[in-house]
Amino acid sequence: MQLVYGEELTNLISAAMEQRLIHLFLLSGFLYLILCGSCEYILIQEKKTWKEAQDHCRQNYIDLATVQTDEEWSELSKLRAELQFYIWIGLYDDVNSWHWSFQNETFNFFLWDTDQPNNLHGKQYCVNLRSTGYWWDEDCNLTYPFFCQNGEGQPVLVTDPAMSWNDAQNYCREHYTDLFTVRNRDENKQLTTMIKYYTCGWIGLFRDSWKWLNQTSMSPYFPLRWAAGQPDNSFANETCAALDDYGHIADETCKSLHFFLCQIARVKQQVLRLEVKAGDNVNDQAITAALLNKVQQTLREQGMAADVKLAWREQPDGMVFQKMKNGSTGMNEEL
Repeated sequence: MQLVYGEELTNLISAAMEQRLIHLFLLSGFLYLILCGSCEYILIQEKKTWKEAQDHCRQNYIDLATVQTDEEWSELSKLRAELQFYIWIGLYDDVNSWHWSFQNETFNFFLWDTDQPNNLHGKQYCVNLRSTGYWWDEDCNLTYPFFCQNGEGQPVLVTDPAMSWNDAQNYCREHYTDLFTVRNRDENKQLTTMIKYYTCGWIGLFRDSWKWLNQTSMSPYFPLRWAAGQPDNSFANETCAALDDYGHIADETCKSLHFFLCQIARVKQQVLRLEVKAGDNVNDQAITAALLNKVQQTLREQGMAADVKLAWREQPDGMVFQKMKNGSTGMNEEL
């Protein structure tokens, strides 16, 4: 993980303080960062549902296991190898995360057909409008006509060529505004009339797929290691993930009973010496909070994991900043 060092971090903190201070003085001190590093795991040999396993891990450890590197996968596989059973991990299919392509909007208006959405074969993340006027979830790689949204918010039907959902999204964003957002029944009726000579057409509704409990994005450098034919959603409600007998990932019904792997944090500490500008009110709670948010935001942008937390370490007198012998102020920060 890349961190901010030396002059770069000094400038960052000075800028954060300058937003709230008028009278500034050059000060120096130490900044202590305690960061949660790579992960280790513990195998719990108690059969629980996925939710029960999650609750147990959160009460006693960190959470169900998440995996982001080959090193972590190797450590996880060693624990799993002790047992030839399915074992829960912290991966799930976010089947209720429907939102629109345009401005990532969410609405409570849906016109699903009977038994839809059903996530057939476990890979249906995009939505098309049928000529009947109802919606189906579909595999995003299938090619259909599609509805774009022009600058005035009106629908434009594109039939030639038919495209996958992602290609249709790119086309609409390049030539119009985006894929069409259906906000009410009147707009849905308008689209149904336009598509009446075709089976269906893509609209802008889609959902997130599989994600880790810590909300870490899927990395193209560490793809999910699915078993052959997985995920398949064979029982129509397989939205939780487990390691199978061979150590590959399989989708499972969340109410199944399995052993599970919990995640334990491994802590690392970083110490930095720096010079900053600060004023007499440097220990003001609003200033220390603003500074902490700025440091954390920058570290997030540079790759710090979402589950890392930062907090100020207070001195015995309750202050965050202390005067140094040369008149400067020291700072401490910890997990």
